[in-house]
Parts: sequence; C-alpha cells; structure tokens
Amino acid sequence: YLPELNEVVKAHPSFRLFATQNPSGAYGGRKPLSRAFRNRFLEMYMGDIPPGELVSILERRAGLAPSYAKIMVATMKALRRRRNAGNLFMGQDGFMTPRDLLRWAHRGATSKTELAKEGYMLLAERLRDDNEKGHVLHEIQQQFKLQIDLGAL
Repeated sequence: YLPELNEVVKAHPSFRLFATQNPSGAYGGRKPLSRAFRNRFLEMYMGDIPPGELVSILERRAGLAPSYAKIMVATMKALRRRRNAGNLFMGQDGFMTPRDLLRWAHRGATSKTELAKEGYMLLAERLRDDNEKGHVLHEIQQQFKLQIDLGAL
C-alpha cells in the first residue's frame, strides 16, 4: 500500500529482489543489519573469487597477458596474507580487492616495469603510513622480481 497515492501495488508474479552487502565486520563502515530486516531475505555467502578465475577475468576484461595477470593476482594474495598477519590496509578501504585489480589492469601499462609502477601508485596512494607503503613496495617488487625507483615516479 502506498499511502501517498492511496493505492495498493501488487508485484508481478515473476518479480524478484536481489540485495547485496559486504560482511559487516570485514569492511570499514558496515554496520550489522537488524535480525528483523535479515529475516526478510535468504542469505547466501559468496566466498572470494578463486585465483584462476581472477586471472581469466583480467585477461578477458583488460586484455592482459596471462603472465602479467598471474603476477598481479599473486601480488593481491601476498598483500592479503600480510594483512591477515598484521594491520596493513585495516582502514576503510580494506585489503586489495578484485576491483583494485581491474583498476590496475586498466591503467594501460605496456611493460612489466610499468605495470609494477602503476600497481604501486594505485595501492600506495591511499595509504598514509610510510611503513605500509613500504610493505606494498616490497610485495610488488618481490612478485614482479624487479626494483621500483620511487624517485622516478
């Protein structure tokens, strides 16, 4: 019933509503939903996208070479491991996400070195702590097996 229109609106028999939310504890700023609200939905937990699928997504969506996509996904996994072991990326932006991978892939790097630099700039730009930036730099250099000259960025 819509009181403003004084009208009852019936949903089409095929009408479906899908709602999504990131888990309340895992992402900054997310508050738990009330039990009454949650009871109106069927809850399904969707786990992380498997690394092989992430590689395929990067290859298809961004046109990346498979070797570059694999290094990027390995970098994400390494940063997530580091986050779980400490407090890296514990702020509002959380750890590196598949969305970050796609942003990184679409930056148009044409070489492995450029790709590493673009990844560092994307991920480190949101960090305030130089120690955390150092961890990001270390993981990218380790995964890409090269050195990034920060003075040249």
